[in-house]
Amino acid sequence: MNARSSCTRSDIREQILTAAFDRFVRFGYNKTTMAEIAGDCGMSAANIYRYFDNKLAIGAQLASQCLAQRVTLQSEIVARKQTAASERLRELVFATLRYTYDQWLEAPLANELVTVICGNCMDVVETHKQDERDVIHELLNDGNTSNEFHVTDPQDTAAALQTAMILFSTPLLMPVYSRETFEEKAAALVRLLLTGLLNPQNKACSKLNPPGKEAKT
Repeated sequence: MNARSSCTRSDIREQILTAAFDRFVRFGYNKTTMAEIAGDCGMSAANIYRYFDNKLAIGAQLASQCLAQRVTLQSEIVARKQTAASERLRELVFATLRYTYDQWLEAPLANELVTVICGNCMDVVETHKQDERDVIHELLNDGNTSNEFHVTDPQDTAAALQTAMILFSTPLLMPVYSRETFEEKAAALVRLLLTGLLNPQNKACSKLNPPGKEAKT
């Protein structure tokens, strides 16, 4: 029995995804062929189609995994219920920025894949955008429950907040500014958001440190 025959279908799919990602970040999505990915996996070009219909299907799966990782990171921040909602909001914005920026910095050619997915597989993007809105919605509800926020429509506000974060969650925009400039803009956004979200009747809110004063990391 050879090594491949002992692998599960899931194992082989993961091997293909890993090989594809390595090629996409080294050479770009457009210059990578299914035959090259198959060769890196030690299989025939015909065999790879048993696991993925085409290169776009591989790209969509990779994009889905990347977006899911970001939502998981955001969920972990919101799950820290002992932390004030305003602080978790600040962490959410900055973590989203840093995740996106680091992904682009490590693999700038991956933006080719982003462009392809946005043009052909928006259903993948929309699924994870909804997951992200749900996370933000949970955070806003927490703030309302603790009387820290005064948000009359958390669902619509979550969608608006997500839109406000687009600059920090879109890989294609990462070449526009330096990390330092992005973080300055993130701090400004947090200040603006909290101006609208904080409950003016809660005296404790007025004692919060201004979000723009956070230490750089």
